[in-house]
This record gives sequence, structure tokens and C-alpha cells, in this order.
Amino acid sequence: MRVIELRRLAISGGLVAAAFAVKYAVIGIPNVEPLTLAFFGVGYAYGAIWGAFVGSVGEGMFAAVNPMGAPIAPVWVAQIMGMALVGIIGGMTRQIDDGRRDLGRWRWAAIVGAGVVATILFDLLTNLSMAWSIGPFWAVMVAAVPFAGIHIASNALLFALIF
Repeated sequence: MRVIELRRLAISGGLVAAAFAVKYAVIGIPNVEPLTLAFFGVGYAYGAIWGAFVGSVGEGMFAAVNPMGAPIAPVWVAQIMGMALVGIIGGMTRQIDDGRRDLGRWRWAAIVGAGVVATILFDLLTNLSMAWSIGPFWAVMVAAVPFAGIHIASNALLFALIF
């Protein structure tokens, strides 16, 4: 491995470890989590492919050892795919941002908006997976709405304040 790849791996690992630590600190608050911000940030900093890799491995590890309990297999796969998508969206956001240095304040809004879209897509994937797995489909999807709302609002706040 080249030095630059090792540096990227070390920085990504440190960012994910910090996100894990914060997630464990707020584990009792449903659907408040900094992992989306971390995986999006890795994609933004190092590109969509690296963001997808770190998002999928990081989420796979976290979900498997979650102190609240590991998810059922289809939901676990959806979580991994969802966080890979978050990393990809981070990388795509960076590509758009690189081409537009004149965005100013809109840059902040675009990043927060991309974070909200990434969160919505993650929630949609995982909630569809849960509804499909345990059913009844529409009852599970409706019951998931308040939790998705908390997740989207908390991530919007995290992206606005931290990213």
C-alpha cells in the first residue's frame, strides 16, 4: 500500500472510530446517530468509491456489534447498502462542489440537503427491508415514520452544525 492510501485509511478509521464513540454515547436516543455524517464525510473527502467502502464496512461492523442488538439479516444488508450509498452521495456532493467554487452560502445548504437526502434513502432502504421481512408491510412502514423523522431531523442538525 502506498503512503497516501495508508494515510487515507488511518484518517477514515479515526473518523469512523470517533463516530462509533459518539454513537455509543447517544445509543439510548432512538435514531440519533453520527455515522451518516462520518461516512458522508469520508466520501466527500476521498471520493465516492472510498466512501462506499468505508460506509459499508463501518456500518457492517457497527450493526453486527450494536449494544441494542444486531438486526435481522435482510435489515443488516440494507443498512450496509444504505451507508455505502451515503458514502457515494458524499463523493458526488464533493464533485459538484469542486466545480462550483462560487456557491458561497448555498454550498452549506447543498451539503445539508445532500445529507438529508442520504438519510432519507438510508431510512427508506432499511424500513422497506424491515417491512418486507416482518410485515405487515404498511403497518411497519407507518410505524417507522416518526423514527425516520427523528433520524432526518437529527442528521440535518448534525450536518448543519458540524459538516
